Amino acid sequence: MKTMSFVLCALACALFTGCHTTAGTSVVLNHDTGGSLICEGNTRLHNAMAVTAVTYDKVPNGLNRVNIQLSSLVQRDQFLQYRIAWYNSEGMEIDADTRSYRPLTLHGLDAVTVTGVANSPAAVTSRLRVREVRSLR
Repeated sequence: MKTMSFVLCALACALFTGCHTTAGTSVVLNHDTGGSLICEGNTRLHNAMAVTAVTYDKVPNGLNRVNIQLSSLVQRDQFLQYRIAWYNSEGMEIDADTRSYRPLTLHGLDAVTVTGVANSPAAVTSRLRVREVRSLR
């Protein structure tokens, strides 16, 4: 059953905006419809965190903004990186080179909100990518 839901998610992601499975978790967000779609690529990360809220609005200059609340499902601290990528109506990423991964520490059973502002008025969807950081500790 888990395998079937994973395959359906991967297929839906590919059809929705060309999402592909990576070493992390991707959340595809459509700002026109308000929908979101979670694509899992890391089972351990999937079992350790969840997207609990997504809100959309516009900043004063008219660009889209997204606020995504991530909640920890485990008691240990998680050392992560996240990136919010923005896409135009054709599904092409806008200014991919300008967005780098940012560090994020998600404390045990805590929640944190990450925010991203589009870098172009043409941005209509976004994708949150989260990946684990391998710590030397």
